[in-house]
Amino acid sequence: MKHVVTAVVVSLLAYVLPADAQQAEPAPIPALDLSAKSPSATPVLTDEIIKKAVRETIAEEPHPPPAANQQAGVLRAGTVSMEERMSAAFDDAKVPDCLHGDALKLQPAYIGPIAVGGLLSLPWIVAAAARGKCR
Repeated sequence: MKHVVTAVVVSLLAYVLPADAQQAEPAPIPALDLSAKSPSATPVLTDEIIKKAVRETIAEEPHPPPAANQQAGVLRAGTVSMEERMSAAFDDAKVPDCLHGDALKLQPAYIGPIAVGGLLSLPWIVAAAARGKCR
């Protein structure tokens, strides 16, 4: 497969490039003269320049604002008791009642990417009851 892709790319390049461009050697890249202090010359990034930029950035704002939610993504197993965790696990595992709001918890009502709700979800509730996804 890799050889086929390579052959296709080479044949496309041969078709797109003119014949004289295929034979010509690539032009050498001109060397930058950084000794001239022209505004168009780009400075070379050295460790000293990077350190100076970091120091200036920290001096502008030494204490960044705190994150909106510092507990996001933190596992808080120590703060929740075993009883609360077990209760939550049993509530999640419990088969819902077909006549309550969480009837479609185990079988959501979707038509493609579109969620269906209200009376239009009645066929999904019947299917969930037939499959045992609600009681």
